[in-house]
Amino acid sequence: MSVDAETSKAQLRARIRSERATRTAADPESSTAATKSSVAESAWRVVESLWPDLDLSDRSVLAYAALAGEPDMDSFIDRFLAHGGTVYLPVVTKVGHALMFGAVTESMTTIEPRGKWGIREPSPTLTAPDLLSAEVAPALVFVPALGFGPQGARLGNGGGFYDRTFGPQGEVPLAGNDHTGLIYGVCFSTEIGLSGLTVEPWDLQISRAVTDDGVHSFV
Repeated sequence: MSVDAETSKAQLRARIRSERATRTAADPESSTAATKSSVAESAWRVVESLWPDLDLSDRSVLAYAALAGEPDMDSFIDRFLAHGGTVYLPVVTKVGHALMFGAVTESMTTIEPRGKWGIREPSPTLTAPDLLSAEVAPALVFVPALGFGPQGARLGNGGGFYDRTFGPQGEVPLAGNDHTGLIYGVCFSTEIGLSGLTVEPWDLQISRAVTDDGVHSFV
């Protein structure tokens, strides 16, 4: 990646983080909460479209535990569990390594923050190859982002964990994997179509995203 491209990404990250922090600080209990919950509701509508009977006893998804300011998936996760489904969350083990994964067994309120970034994580029990094996593979994968470019180029937090795990040069590339379910990015509607964001050879590229304004397709 060129210096200019890296600088552009760093500036985008800084701007979006600032906007998220400002939105949270300005109205933490009303409009922000409504926006976050509507992102979870958009994700739930995807579930309803796939399994109208909502019998999720043999279904699983990969989601994530939101940090402050991020689109919050907690209500979606709790709802999926209440309908008998299984939810996996990513677990950061070491910087420079691929993610591991663990299952959520109770409400998201029971999971404690831990590690360098204070992320709520279950105990890591699955490697990335384990997660995408035929026996486990989630039917839905939700990938958090700071935003997306016009062609689905993903702006991550800069740690490279998702690229290192699921990108074209990652441990288990999602593209072309026979056991990969439907993949959705997750961000706010104002973070769609970021200009100047391009896909690098190692980047995880997303074809659709759930936002507070519904599902957005990049193709």
